[in-house]
Formats: sequence, C-alpha cells, structure tokens
Amino acid sequence: MNSLIDKYNIPGPRYTSYPTVPYWDETTFSPEQWKETVIRSFHETNAEEGISIYIHLPFCEALCTFCACHKRITKQHSVEVPYLESVLKEWKLYLELFDERPKLKELHLGGGTPTFFSP
Repeated sequence: MNSLIDKYNIPGPRYTSYPTVPYWDETTFSPEQWKETVIRSFHETNAEEGISIYIHLPFCEALCTFCACHKRITKQHSVEVPYLESVLKEWKLYLELFDERPKLKELHLGGGTPTFFSP
C-alpha cells in the first residue's frame, strides 16, 4: 500500500493555460493557428454539447496560503469595472470568430476570489 501512495504522492502539472505554457512558441504556434484551433473547437462542440467558458477573476483582498493561481492582492475595488470591460471586449473578439451564436454549457469563475466583485 505504501508503494502505491509513494508512486502517486508527487507534484503534478497545473493546466491553467491553453495551450499549456511549454507550447507558447511563435515558431510553432502562430496567432493564425490559434484562431483556426478556436474556430475548429467551437464547431466541434457548440452544436451538440455547447461550449464551456472560464473567466479568470484574479483579484483578492487577502492572500490564501495555499493559492497557486495568478492573482492580484488589492483592496482597491476600482479595478472591477475596467477589468470586466476588458473581459467583455475579449468576449466580443471571440464572437467575431464564430459564424453562429454560442450555446453555453458551463460558465466557470475563478483564479482569485469571485466574491471580490460587487453584484
């Protein structure tokens, strides 16, 4: 039993970027390839299952000792509106890539403290 625990008791990678960070190389993955991949993935999933969206909300008022996410510790809530405006601008850029309306299957909020934002 201990050998099984020892086998799996190791740090694992965190896949929070797509493509994952080791593949961020403009010589092998260009902006055009990224667009083609997004459009292809959209067409493969939207019609039947719908798409899942993750929105990174990086703000926290205090640092959690266990957190490994990209975050910004601040009590300045003035960052909320500009950040959300940027997220909406990015969403509009995605919508321009799609030739049909997205069917949303899941919406995930995370990275920081989603309750940092006011309703």
